[in-house]
Amino acid sequence: MTIRLPGHPVPWPADGLVTFAATAVDVVAAPEDGPDLLRQAARRLCHAAGPDAVPGGAGGELTADLGAGLRAGMFVSTEMRRGTDKTSLLRLHLRLSGEGEPSSPASLEQWAEIWHRQALSPVEVERLVTELPLLSATVERLRHGKPLAGFAVLVTGHFLSDLVGLVGCLAELGAPLDSMTVLRKDYAYRWRHRVHGHLLEQGVHVAECHDAGAVAEHTARARRAGLLCLALDDGGYVAPVLLDGPRTRTPGRAAAGHWAGVVEQTMSGIYLLQGREAELPFPVFSVAQSRLKGRIESYWIAEKAVTTALELLPSLKIEGQPALVIGYGNVGAQIAALLTQRRMRVAVHDSDILRLIDAHENGYVTARDLCTLLSEHEPLLVFGVTGRTSMSRREFTALRRHAHLVSASSRDIEFDLPALDALAVQAPATRPMSTPSSRTLTLSGGIDVTVVADGRPVNFHETDSISNLHSDLVYAGMLTGACAVATDPAPAGLDPAWADTVLEESGLLQDYYERYGPQAAPTAVVTSARGASGGGSRR
Repeated sequence: MTIRLPGHPVPWPADGLVTFAATAVDVVAAPEDGPDLLRQAARRLCHAAGPDAVPGGAGGELTADLGAGLRAGMFVSTEMRRGTDKTSLLRLHLRLSGEGEPSSPASLEQWAEIWHRQALSPVEVERLVTELPLLSATVERLRHGKPLAGFAVLVTGHFLSDLVGLVGCLAELGAPLDSMTVLRKDYAYRWRHRVHGHLLEQGVHVAECHDAGAVAEHTARARRAGLLCLALDDGGYVAPVLLDGPRTRTPGRAAAGHWAGVVEQTMSGIYLLQGREAELPFPVFSVAQSRLKGRIESYWIAEKAVTTALELLPSLKIEGQPALVIGYGNVGAQIAALLTQRRMRVAVHDSDILRLIDAHENGYVTARDLCTLLSEHEPLLVFGVTGRTSMSRREFTALRRHAHLVSASSRDIEFDLPALDALAVQAPATRPMSTPSSRTLTLSGGIDVTVVADGRPVNFHETDSISNLHSDLVYAGMLTGACAVATDPAPAGLDPAWADTVLEESGLLQDYYERYGPQAAPTAVVTSARGASGGGSRR
């Protein structure tokens, strides 16, 4: 979403009002759909403003009073057609104006966000489906008997276009949309508002992933509808909440009796359950620990993380410079290899001794103590890939040179930012300037530390992550896991072997090989702004 806020408000010639802000949302659709799309967007804006707001106007422009002296002007423009394509890029414009002083920037941003909650058009959904062939094939294999018909499904999701595809597939397998909840992960994706609007239009309940009461509310709705609950989770937002209910204002274990199980796709979510497997009252299907995710998806995540991190760095010569990877799991090992290919001198640390041995025998600099690596290897670039907190006060004070900290893990937990802020001292005049994509702090001794992307996963920073053709595989695995939980669940607990068995017997991997193996033609990734590509999977 882009909203233009003029430094000096200017009058709009048509009505003499002062224009405070303008924004537009692009929709791929048939040109003749433009007027209906505009009216739909206008109604959405007026509904948010209250019963007194009614769209009106003539001459191709709609207007509405939003209250507090704010007036909305709305119109649609159409990109010229090219070739024989029956669709066009329709741009729905919003102008916010009034008399006197402008509304606050926060208020203008709020109205712009509502404007951008434009559901995907049928053309965009159709294009999206072509980017998720494995997910579509999984639905065809599993649709008999509507296996999810008796379940209220909760999905924790990044608001990318592939989430629309996943929700549509869950509905095709019987999951009622009006009993579905999606917990939103708060990353600034380009498509986040449109995905949000699409889910709301379908009747799906949307809540923030950190909303402590969202799981309880979902459980209560399911009970009223006579449905069992089932979650497709991304980061441990469901199972730990159900185990720790009294501390998070949810019904806890009493509610867990209404849950059939959880599908978890991230290691950060699995780590939150370690040592508590025996407490689980339902099975957890661990896509996170599956060979499907570990052996195939890891390279895509690592490549995106390294590429984005290097783009966000200031102008630096990295060849020959030291780098450190904390966490030598599937993604961390790939990151270490990619940094080596870029001719950096790479060190690796992992608390797991077998992984540390593996890193050593692959030629990386290693040490049992992380602080030793930080002080002696003196990394310019540090990747945290543990899914936990990898650096805190002790580690920060071990730094001996300016270091750039990059998270390639789920959530924002890799670096203890409050501890880093507490260590910061007054910066010298020569300290490197922070940028919109990073901030630099100076520690005692004049050591600068730059936190890239404010400590959040760099592969999600102002980007749409990896392509839908890549996320397709893991989402198909999660859909397969959900049907296994619904129809043939394992005993309560966490058994990684169960997920491997189900996934490898499901036909999904065979489908993947047939589509992308030696006999398959290369598949192009749709990246055009005119398409529905919005990126996909994540750790």
